[in-house]
Amino acid sequence: MHTTAPSAADGRIEVSFEVVQGAPVPALALLAFDWVGAPGALGEVSVTEEGAAVSAPAGASAAMAMPEARLELSLPDGAVVGDDAELFTDHTSRRTPVLTLRIPPTADWELGLLALTCPHPAPVAGEPGGWPRVHDRITLVADGEARPRRLVERIDAATGWFGHDALVHYLSPRGLEQHTGGAWGTRDVSQGPVGLLRAWAEYPALRQLLLIIFRAQHGRGDWPQAFDFLPAQRRDVVADSHGDVVYWPLLALGQYLMDSGDLTILDEHVEFTGDGVSGGTGSVRDHVLRALDAIEATFVAGTALPAYGHGDWNDSLQPADPALARDMVSSWTVVLQTEALAALATGVTEAEEKLATRAAAIAHAGAADLRRCLLVDGVLAGYGVQGEGGAFAPLIHPRDDRTGLTYSLLPMVHAIAGDLLTPAEARRHLDLIREHLTGPDGARLFDRPVSYRGGPMEIFQRAEAASYFGREIGLMYMHAHLRYAEALARYGDGPGLLRALAQAVPIGIGEQVSTAAPRQANTYASSSDAAFSDRYEAAERYAEVAAGRVPLEGGWRVYSSGPGLFLELLVTRMLGVRHAGGEIEFDPVLDPAAGVTTATVPLLGQALRLVLVPGPAGHGVDAVEVDGEPVEGRRLENPYRTGGVALPAEALRRVGEVRVTTR
Repeated sequence: MHTTAPSAADGRIEVSFEVVQGAPVPALALLAFDWVGAPGALGEVSVTEEGAAVSAPAGASAAMAMPEARLELSLPDGAVVGDDAELFTDHTSRRTPVLTLRIPPTADWELGLLALTCPHPAPVAGEPGGWPRVHDRITLVADGEARPRRLVERIDAATGWFGHDALVHYLSPRGLEQHTGGAWGTRDVSQGPVGLLRAWAEYPALRQLLLIIFRAQHGRGDWPQAFDFLPAQRRDVVADSHGDVVYWPLLALGQYLMDSGDLTILDEHVEFTGDGVSGGTGSVRDHVLRALDAIEATFVAGTALPAYGHGDWNDSLQPADPALARDMVSSWTVVLQTEALAALATGVTEAEEKLATRAAAIAHAGAADLRRCLLVDGVLAGYGVQGEGGAFAPLIHPRDDRTGLTYSLLPMVHAIAGDLLTPAEARRHLDLIREHLTGPDGARLFDRPVSYRGGPMEIFQRAEAASYFGREIGLMYMHAHLRYAEALARYGDGPGLLRALAQAVPIGIGEQVSTAAPRQANTYASSSDAAFSDRYEAAERYAEVAAGRVPLEGGWRVYSSGPGLFLELLVTRMLGVRHAGGEIEFDPVLDPAAGVTTATVPLLGQALRLVLVPGPAGHGVDAVEVDGEPVEGRRLENPYRTGGVALPAEALRRVGEVRVTTR
């Protein structure tokens, strides 16, 4: 058994190993290095009586930022430091960037790691060295029927682990399958870390994060697909991105403004990223205006619909035909455009009337064109291709005769969550999702896999060329499933929301998904991959997935925006607690069968005890009590169901308990 524990004082990591049963055993510990800027290099290794150190090699970004950059190791007793020769039977090094530690038989040992790769400020007396008690930030327990109560128990068991994974994605973008490299994807960091900080109500940190994201914006107004977030490792190089990427930072900014009411961030000056040189500086307001210019420049002729460009959120669907980049529109990107710019317009309020008016006008025009061009026969198409005369031919739609696909999840769920459908339309799309786009493990991107022809591409690149059947190619991408949960919350399906969130929890997953293969229980899995041997078998036997006859394996772990998004949805949608400037909103969506749910959530700098008492509907707030006293609130709007209520934030400072009863 081994455990890891960080030291809040200096960032040191202590790895401990203990034999819990049996005789002492020898061990071989392996450290694989990947220095940014010096791939394949290990660095100089020095060993002393106190321990060992590995210096950053020449060319590494860490060495350029700090010449004495190194990793220091506190070694177990008797450990012998070696290289990769220990990994091979002929004991000959292949000169790979690996350090090994051969540890003699022992019942327990510890290894200390301290990365000194950037200057550390002196600690301030009394200043906490991080966020303590990660596993206690969000807790919940229910007292109802056994089955839904167990789902709540599993979710509660996962909140701390998902908090850990979200922190890794936020502060050191790596994963168990990406341990040697990673970067902040612009859309990823605008969702996962933003979601984590919103769930934890850490708004000063969120403000700082947004300034880092806007520092990565190109001078031309859009963002790169990904960037290095540490200042010492940044490079001012313009890179292309998918058509949806420009909207994510704007959505994150709008959410921050709505949550915090902090308009001063718009006056902060940050740099733009240039093409190998400085891109100049401007206020965040200037950055937003350049982004709006870039957005309007992408509109397909005669519409407020952004051209597809290099793709959308689904990284496997880059256009194979360059003409599609110009003439095709992603319905999901249009929905995101509306959501992001509406949030921005709401967040800047009347204090920024010109900016608010412009953002709202683009949002409304895009929503109108979505209904006019892409809602065909009452069903949202995945994509539309503009032909001569301006008419759009739908792709991934019942009328589609090109792709072999009929239904697309993402535009449906985002349109529901964004209030872009009527109640009847939302109900119809949820019915379509349940009938055509769900399996035992959750919601799926399309109703069947994209056609595979052994490599040749006709419409989409990686989706038609990749030989591996997993992640987006395998269709059950957990992030998209979580967005389905968000739609269920907005619509008011409490039992469905609870089940959907629990499907994302690997702890006890076999209780809920009978075909789930064994997987690591304390890490977020970014996908649920049907265990087919190749794309041909997947195409032939895909119907067996929904029938529960194919094992389902967990996808790559940790490195995902999903854990942060999960915590955000849990707090703001299921438990229904949302910061809203000078107000706090209470809008829970519950499974009545789960009974009374008692939770702890961060609120206004404190840990709030929240007691949620569901009525038969499980949503629509009937009554609120603050420390036992009834209070009245402002009713929230929701086109699909009775909304929650908003209370003045000042009335909730330093309170002990809030009790919310739903209809």
